[in-house]
Amino acid sequence: MSSKIEGGCLCGGVRYRLHEAPRQLCDCHCIDCRRASAAPFVTWGEIRRDCVEIISGTLREVKHAGRLRTFAACCGTPLFFADHAGTEWMDVTISSLDQPEGYAPEVAIWTEDRLPWVLLDPLRPSHRQGRESRS
Repeated sequence: MSSKIEGGCLCGGVRYRLHEAPRQLCDCHCIDCRRASAAPFVTWGEIRRDCVEIISGTLREVKHAGRLRTFAACCGTPLFFADHAGTEWMDVTISSLDQPEGYAPEVAIWTEDRLPWVLLDPLRPSHRQGRESRS
């Protein structure tokens, strides 16, 4: 893995840098992540908010279901997720990283919302709800 962890949106209008590696990597199958990304699930990694540097571009924040989702204002790429604006920790979309290959998910969450045609990795733990729930 490169010591420089950077990422951005589809069109390149938003660029960011992470000053530490994301942790608690997970595939989220919840209906909100599916709708926000137009994908069957989203792979997230947790990071401290103060370790995220926006290099260029404008973000758009959308409050939904008591949480805050952040997108690139230029093209709509989903980038970040947080419980609220002041939270210490937030999540970054792993696929928005320039080099996501080194950040494989460790667990699948919210599998109770999983689309029936999405196959789960039998070697990876999964939880019917959030990270703290039991299989």
